[in-house]
Amino acid sequence: MLKVYLITVGIVSLITFIAFAIDKIRSKKETNSRIPELVLLSMIDFGGAVGGILGMYVFRHKTIFKTKFHFIISAWISLAVQAAIAVYLGWVTL
Repeated sequence: MLKVYLITVGIVSLITFIAFAIDKIRSKKETNSRIPELVLLSMIDFGGAVGGILGMYVFRHKTIFKTKFHFIISAWISLAVQAAIAVYLGWVTL
């Protein structure tokens, strides 16, 4: 069960990382076809915390604490929850 969970989280994290890259490129071009914040936050919350955090700091996107603190807080809380789930699944399968 742990293996399936980690593979799923890895795939969702990769997709989230790519979504942050796409949104950063679109933000520089100032296009109207950006990825909505709700979608990015949902991707972080549903398994993409690692990819979201990496995307935020690699691309310097959504990292200004004054205006985007909800991204930073959500990403780190989601990472803690996803890590706790992985630890729990690791213990259950022992």
